[in-house]
Amino acid sequence: MSNNDNVLYWLEYEELDFDMIYRAAKDSNRKILVNSYCIRKGLLRKANFALFVQKYLSKKPDSILRHHYPETHILDLPHPDYLDEALNEAYELRDVLQANAGETTDKPIPFILKASILDKASELFIFHTQAELEDFFTTKFDNDDEDEDEENNISMVREWVVQRYITNPKLLSTYQNRKFHLRVYVVAEKNLRVYVYDGILALFASLSYQNDRQSFNRLCHITNTCAQIDSPLDEEDLVKEFFTLEELGDEIRSDIFEQIKTIVKEIFTGLHSETPIFQPLKNAFEIYGFDFLIDENNQVYFLEANAYPDFKQTGNSLSILIKELFQNVVQQIILPYFGHEQTNKDLQRRLHLVYDKQRTI
Repeated sequence: MSNNDNVLYWLEYEELDFDMIYRAAKDSNRKILVNSYCIRKGLLRKANFALFVQKYLSKKPDSILRHHYPETHILDLPHPDYLDEALNEAYELRDVLQANAGETTDKPIPFILKASILDKASELFIFHTQAELEDFFTTKFDNDDEDEDEENNISMVREWVVQRYITNPKLLSTYQNRKFHLRVYVVAEKNLRVYVYDGILALFASLSYQNDRQSFNRLCHITNTCAQIDSPLDEEDLVKEFFTLEELGDEIRSDIFEQIKTIVKEIFTGLHSETPIFQPLKNAFEIYGFDFLIDENNQVYFLEANAYPDFKQTGNSLSILIKELFQNVVQQIILPYFGHEQTNKDLQRRLHLVYDKQRTI
């Protein structure tokens, strides 16, 4: 969109000219708005976010993130041969894995491995012992030597996070007790105002959840849409709107949504002071996809944040959620930025302001 000196850039991150954007932010005669911040690795890279949480909790030990973000460890692993050294750095994880391998352990603690910067669930791996982790890395690295696809080549990945696996997810019999996670769209604008969109998706695994170490099946545990390629279910069975889920009463839904808003507020409260890893701009906004998991006690856990989320996850039946998300962004963020009156079009779903502390840069 362009109108004389008023320009909206809505492009892929790599196509944005941030030098020009930073200069435009200081030019009072031009109004340029872009659809991404430049620096936000503290939110989007899993290892950077884990380090941020560690630092934040050291300063604010009573923060809600202590109870709403899974125990997380970071592995710096240039090659599988260095796994012992990486686990010596993450000694708390090493000690648990050693205990898991002992003969006296009745209920070993499971963990899930995630690459810090890869998406699409291809690298997710649930394990209990160091031996299982070694086998995973050795196999993957050997396969990558034969794979010319650098985009999904995990041998190029050095940073990994290991999180304690949540073994008691919320299960609903109406949906065959299949595990699900929530995809929540979060919109940040300027420096800084943050909204949570109430058009929330529930993304389901294909098979009923089984917490059985001996019969691990990705289609029971992994809820990412891209992992359901071989699913026997239809699109409508894999993606639902959260606020229409059966077996969840209004009070439970409301409590879960309040937890989500509180967690998002706390994350941005901490990140707003960490300019080396998160630097919002007064002439930018960004839409994120935040992933959350609910346990059987209705406690919500933040899992990760994604930039440029896949809006096709809704499928055709729920595409109205994305349509109304963009209508909200235009009405509440884009039009007011360029001096136009905010429209009052009545939408079923809306953005909820959770953080508002404006700075001038």
